[in-house]
Amino acid sequence: MAIIDIEYGKEILESAQPEAKLQKLQEMEMVLQNSSYGHEYAMLELQEAHCLMRQEELSYQLEEYKQAYFLARQYMGEHHPDRLANIESDLVQHKVRIFKNYHA
Repeated sequence: MAIIDIEYGKEILESAQPEAKLQKLQEMEMVLQNSSYGHEYAMLELQEAHCLMRQEELSYQLEEYKQAYFLARQYMGEHHPDRLANIESDLVQHKVRIFKNYHA
């Protein structure tokens, strides 16, 4: 019985804070966009890096961007799949325009 009450209480708290949900959505959108662009810029820099240590740093950054993107993507896919589709479509269009060698 207590478990049901706790879960019901969580639902009430979550539904009572729409601004918190909106903020979370906006944060996840920013993570998607920033990590996606960051990944592309790091890839460009990696192609031109000649120093092995710099290549390793960039490889680490690429992995960080990738993890951040997919964590945000998972959240968006579970809670806002329609918004996720729009963001990803916009990202592809922007990256094609910005990064001349980008292929979707």
